[in-house]
Amino acid sequence: MKESFMSIADTRQQSQVRHELYEIIAMTIAAVIGNCDGWDEIEDFCHSKEAWLREHMGLKLEHGIPSETTFARVWGRIDPDAFKRCFSQWTNRIREKLPGEIINIDGKTACGSRSTRRKAIHMISAWATEQELVLRQMCVAEKTNEISSVPLLLELLDVSGCIVTADAMNCQREIAKKITDGEGDYVLSLKENQPTLYEYAETYFRDALEHPQWYPEMRSCETLDKGHGRIEKRTYYLSPELSGLEKAQNWPGLAGIGMVCSHVTMGETKSFEVRYAITSLKSVSAFAYAMRNHWGIENGLHHCLDVSFHEDRSRIRKDHSPDNLAVVRHFALSALKQLPLSERFSVKRRRKVCAYDLDLLASAVD
Repeated sequence: MKESFMSIADTRQQSQVRHELYEIIAMTIAAVIGNCDGWDEIEDFCHSKEAWLREHMGLKLEHGIPSETTFARVWGRIDPDAFKRCFSQWTNRIREKLPGEIINIDGKTACGSRSTRRKAIHMISAWATEQELVLRQMCVAEKTNEISSVPLLLELLDVSGCIVTADAMNCQREIAKKITDGEGDYVLSLKENQPTLYEYAETYFRDALEHPQWYPEMRSCETLDKGHGRIEKRTYYLSPELSGLEKAQNWPGLAGIGMVCSHVTMGETKSFEVRYAITSLKSVSAFAYAMRNHWGIENGLHHCLDVSFHEDRSRIRKDHSPDNLAVVRHFALSALKQLPLSERFSVKRRRKVCAYDLDLLASAVD
């Protein structure tokens, strides 16, 4: 961690500095991993773990533990872009490049960061589903800025050999181009915001299911999940037939259209859902795998940030603090996910265990 975060510039007036910048960063990260959410909790945690911070993390703490106001003031001054770059350096050090890895792109609004003077921050994140790791993030003014910001985020990512998934808002030609230029594949959800594509997919699959003998190019596969009283059967369809789609060549790398039909049974209740997508993939099994893992970012990242880190309830709003603390939570969540613990240990439980098991905390911050 030290190698990744030592390069952040300290913009404070040096004659007034009593606590080293890296030490404040390291203490905050350790405290957030150890189940702290506010500045006061972070200060209390560091006081209780002062000996460990000195011995294990090698912090000098020449003037002791900073006050909660010092933590707040320093984090409000740190350049968020510089901090994100350092976070990315840390991620690159621990990331294992997996062929065919699923990378989800999606945004989340931190509702608690809203104030009378500023809108709530909206953070777009890239999430490696299998490794459960935040690869990169970008803060935008509001959700409507996602479309223009995702291509910039993709420029910062190594997507070669990976499959990038995104929701219907990001079903855009420029995003498809960025992914294919990076030698990756894509699966982009499809809705009415792309009326020509959506109508073509809807018409094609309706006819193909009614008269499958006329559509030999269509491929399909099924999955069945059971658990907690819920049974879900998914049927995936993929077709390379694009001859009837006007200007299909304008979509970089477009190789086919796909559909997922989900039948869910919970007791006496049954539901049915159909989703469409466009993709650069040619294998229906790869398409099914990508669609199945598309919501990994919702379950693995966004849900955890709200439930385990209470992000939407956070009232940290001043200066750059909301942006920077959002990235600290990403660091903490990614580090907690890498711990050698059973899957039955939720993120919330992992945070609590790290609060009193210093060996486990050491594994998370190293």
